[in-house]
Amino acid sequence: MTAAPHQNLAAPPAPAPGSLLQLHAPALGGLEPRLRGVLADAINQPGSLFRLRLVLALGRAQNVDEEIAGRLATAVEFYHTASLLLDDLPCMDDATTRRGRPCAHRLHGEAATILGALALINRSYALVAEATVALPFHLRTETTETLDACLGCAGLVAGQARDLAFADTPPSPRAVGRAAMGKTAAMLRLALELPAIAAGASPLERRQLRRLAVYWGLLYQGLDDLRDLRLSAATGAPKTDGRDSALGRPNLALATGLPLARARLQHLEKLAAGAVRELVACGRFWSVLQLFHRQLSAPLDSV
Repeated sequence: MTAAPHQNLAAPPAPAPGSLLQLHAPALGGLEPRLRGVLADAINQPGSLFRLRLVLALGRAQNVDEEIAGRLATAVEFYHTASLLLDDLPCMDDATTRRGRPCAHRLHGEAATILGALALINRSYALVAEATVALPFHLRTETTETLDACLGCAGLVAGQARDLAFADTPPSPRAVGRAAMGKTAAMLRLALELPAIAAGASPLERRQLRRLAVYWGLLYQGLDDLRDLRLSAATGAPKTDGRDSALGRPNLALATGLPLARARLQHLEKLAAGAVRELVACGRFWSVLQLFHRQLSAPLDSV
């Protein structure tokens, strides 16, 4: 692997992860109030920023310029946030709360929420273009191909379609996994691969990152499935709970039962830990992934 040639050693200290959302946000001045409300809420009240922090950490570990890593990290977070805005709509999951607060469409209306999601997606593509403009042509091409694979009809869009149509298919663990692959795993792949492309990671490392994205995505979604069944809105669940059962959405625990679901998640944790070890064997800088793996798999102790 070749270290990125664009590190700026004289750069000022990097902004805090959360402040990057404000720094790179769409311009809010003069916007229609409901649209401004959607964007302001999305930017000022984020979730865990897991994907944003992952991109930043990988960028720093591989000597990617802080400005480039910051734009890529914010773009990934905005893509994720846009997907949540759409996912909560009445025509999708018909959720009422997200992160303990009323969903955007409940506060600002469905039309403004859709436009807000489009604004974040548009801003994300602009940020990726800004971040990669100085990269060699082949890396810019690989970035574009990765965006298409993760966000388009091979990734997030297809995963959401499978999610919505799940009630019409046999509720098998395989079908649950296919939906998770298109949604959760695709977004994690984006967070893992974009900084790796910017740093000039080898084809082997890129393949291992894609494997890790699959294991992490299935594990992350499986844990969310269990929380959907077990948490109440009063506990601060990420979204309105019990929706998977009510709407016939993919849910590993519903498809297999709790004991088999737990066993599957434990197996996925071991596979993901092995993928991280293989990456660390390629280069010590990949050891930053160990912290994120521990954070992602920690809920296994309580399910």
